[in-house]
Amino acid sequence: MTEHLSPVQLEDWRRRRLTPEKLLGADDHLAECAECRRLLELALHGDAPALYAELATDAAAGAHLTFEQSADYADGLLVGEERRMVEDHLASCAQCAPLMADLRAFRSEIMQDLDHEYRPETLPQTESLLTRVKAVLPAPLLRIPIWVYAAAPALLLLAVAWWFAWRSTDNEKPPQFAGASPTPTTSPSVSPAAPSPPPEAATVIVKLKDGPTSLTLDAKGAMTGVDQWPSDYQRLAREALEVQRVERSPLLEGLSRPGSSLMGVDDEGRSFAVIEPAGKVTLSDRPTFHWSRLSDAAGYVVEVYDERFNRVSSSPLLSGVSWAPPPLARGQVYLWQVKAIRDGQEFTAPRPPAPQARFRILDQTTANEIAQARRDYASSHLLLGVLYARAGLLKEAEQELRTLQKANPDVEVARRLLANVRALRR
Repeated sequence: MTEHLSPVQLEDWRRRRLTPEKLLGADDHLAECAECRRLLELALHGDAPALYAELATDAAAGAHLTFEQSADYADGLLVGEERRMVEDHLASCAQCAPLMADLRAFRSEIMQDLDHEYRPETLPQTESLLTRVKAVLPAPLLRIPIWVYAAAPALLLLAVAWWFAWRSTDNEKPPQFAGASPTPTTSPSVSPAAPSPPPEAATVIVKLKDGPTSLTLDAKGAMTGVDQWPSDYQRLAREALEVQRVERSPLLEGLSRPGSSLMGVDDEGRSFAVIEPAGKVTLSDRPTFHWSRLSDAAGYVVEVYDERFNRVSSSPLLSGVSWAPPPLARGQVYLWQVKAIRDGQEFTAPRPPAPQARFRILDQTTANEIAQARRDYASSHLLLGVLYARAGLLKEAEQELRTLQKANPDVEVARRLLANVRALRR
């Protein structure tokens, strides 16, 4: 796309109404064209950070996996560098990773029925998932990138529905019998039936040492070593191992936003700043506030506000650089700032262009669940890491998954889970 975007195209881009191909083209154009970015900033009422954050997110995602790549990976047909490229993409892409989990679940739950009951006779038994789907899915649908199906996941099952309809029509034909003269009935000789071969064991794709327990996950999605876990916990762990990542918790939404690059920061603004909590969820309802020291400051005062900017707590004049408030209400979002007093003047942190220091106190129900899991499953670093991540407690999740990775230094999935949580913290 070499020409500038029209006002209609800019508005459609902002509202995500463009087709996938045009949306990607517009993203590439905006990344290179300063004039169109300026026009889009005006449409966004000067909110340049939001624009750059969207462009950075789109650029970081890169090209999404095609249907062929995803199907071959689900079948285990990719090897070497191509397999590593797909795995690296799944570890960082919030669109393709859940689709891969759906595709694997579809493969393990549906394809067995197709193999035994509805499979066309013309397809050999060794055909891959992609070949089977191509046999019944129209060619135009296969040219759509897999991430487009995120807008309508039911399309992924269109092949199955189409196949069922075709078979049901074919089965309505009345059976035909060739004419034959009757023959005398003879007693068949009875021979002992051959013993049935034992069922073939599914291939183990993940094996982990999790505390004193050894966990395994096979290609059919069956796990061992988790029989004592509730079914919901088993599902969470299985999904994390299958996609080799954890999803970003919705409890983290709205807590962090990049600072504006359109305003400068002096040396003093960089030296005096809040440290934590900022952009995070806290398990305790009395989080400890930390900030950096301002030279020659006589003292500091911390102020805590709710989402409506009503002050809910304030510290006395402090000489140190940390303070814990009285208990705050759980399930609420707060923001805080610290004022330094020097030579009769007040210096506040954070200050523009730095973002506001927001944090969320974990709700009571989830806090109780975490406490119960820590008592019942204290030795399972995988389960606690996944539960912490689901609750938005990324620091605690990283600690558990770091211990898991140290116990499994040669297991790739342990390394990827830890890298994923570290990326979410950044």
